Amino acid sequence: MMYPEETERLDVKLPELLDLLRPAARAMVAANGYLSRRRKCGMPLVRVSEGWCVFFNQGCVLHRAGADEGDALRYKPAACSLFPLSKDERDRWYVRQKGYKGEIWDLPCLDPRISQTPASESLVKEIALAEGLG
Repeated sequence: MMYPEETERLDVKLPELLDLLRPAARAMVAANGYLSRRRKCGMPLVRVSEGWCVFFNQGCVLHRAGADEGDALRYKPAACSLFPLSKDERDRWYVRQKGYKGEIWDLPCLDPRISQTPASESLVKEIALAEGLG
């Protein structure tokens, strides 16, 4: 999900990012843009190519581009910047984890058996962002 101000910021950077995308994703973005017609809470969603966000290429291209400029979250939509934090049905923040609350994604980063580092340490930036949102 992308807010208008996030889209504006990314539109300026997009020409520099195209060569960093996977070939299929690059072709999709060149032909149709990076936003799909799908909506969540009235906002457009980023396109998916071959099962992955178009900005995924051995990690998040948007994260790397921002990190290179000193702010890893600069170009990432807020929804992506918060990942793997989410709100539950009672509007409380929690860490998405493999097998918890019916989590369907089978990503290593969502498997607590993969890392011994507590989420309170590994998700410092994400938690700070969530705290700022309330």
